[in-house]
Amino acid sequence: MGKGRKAKDKESLCSDDNKLYLEEAVLEKKLPDIDLRILVEMPNGIDFNEWLASHTISIFDNTNLIYGTVSEFCTISGCPDMVGPSYRTYLWFDEKGKKSRVAAPLYIDYVMTFVQKTINDETIFPTKYGT
Repeated sequence: MGKGRKAKDKESLCSDDNKLYLEEAVLEKKLPDIDLRILVEMPNGIDFNEWLASHTISIFDNTNLIYGTVSEFCTISGCPDMVGPSYRTYLWFDEKGKKSRVAAPLYIDYVMTFVQKTINDETIFPTKYGT
């Protein structure tokens, strides 16, 4: 397949007329009826703390990946405050307890750095067998 064909295929996938994810059949599709508690139940024979740590790290990794996909759209000038639902502004509290208003990308960087340090702390998330 030549370069011209690939470019043409890419253009057709990106055109406004061909957004399959907006098709009614896709939008109306439902998850099968399943008890979601079964999906998150801790299996027998697994240590609760091990299970919780594993899922905490997984949630952090997935959040980090998701934020990576949108981070270019939220800049310091475009997102000068960390604002959440109901236009609530979040402030950052440093190690000394001082609160400060920071831009959203900086706030998220502080949070992600804090969580990464916590996950890497052997006293909180030990990685050696038996601890």
